[in-house]
Amino acid sequence: MFVREDGSGRGLLSGKRGFTLIEMAIVLIIIGIIIGAVVKGKDLIRSSEQKKIYTKFINAWRLSYLNFYDRTGKVLGDTYDDDNTTAGQDGRADTAACAAGAPSDAGRDDLIDGCANAYGLSQVGLEAPATNTNDNWKYKYGDSCGSSHDLTISFEFDATNNYNYMWIENIPNELAIALDTMIDGEADGQNGDFLHGDGTNDWGTAPCTDAANDVRWKMQF
Repeated sequence: MFVREDGSGRGLLSGKRGFTLIEMAIVLIIIGIIIGAVVKGKDLIRSSEQKKIYTKFINAWRLSYLNFYDRTGKVLGDTYDDDNTTAGQDGRADTAACAAGAPSDAGRDDLIDGCANAYGLSQVGLEAPATNTNDNWKYKYGDSCGSSHDLTISFEFDATNNYNYMWIENIPNELAIALDTMIDGEADGQNGDFLHGDGTNDWGTAPCTDAANDVRWKMQF
């Protein structure tokens, strides 16, 4: 013990005191508020990004499709007729680079630049929707798990149910659920115009996976 000149014998730490329970509780409450605000902020940012993808990319391509038809009387991406066997236009979308086959990146480019069998957006004075990649038909989305997904669009025809649709590939569950709710008002993947790729499944429970999550949005008017 340190003895003062006056002989009081008070210790070095005698003037110090610890935090009271009330003070510790206040600190914990403040920390909780800060953590809650950070989490809420992340949720708001993600929700904003999902709405941006819908407005600036997915729905923007739908409007391009509708505007193209309004100007030409033709379907954007329609380059082959008779079920993709003969060059020409029959009102059935087929994004396959002016040839029979499955959608391809070259066919997606033709949606903008056109090809020998059909006009693209640029030929009729329409601009392709803006995006965050070098390809106007591709959008890079970062999910809540930290993974990146390259969303791509094309236009196809359902011969069984007789409708054209926008084909969107690589959408993770969390984004599919958000878009389905925006478009159909309900996230089930099986009813309305925004459907799971096979039209029979829902979006699953894993938020970030895009397994089998190629989706279709009916282009009906």
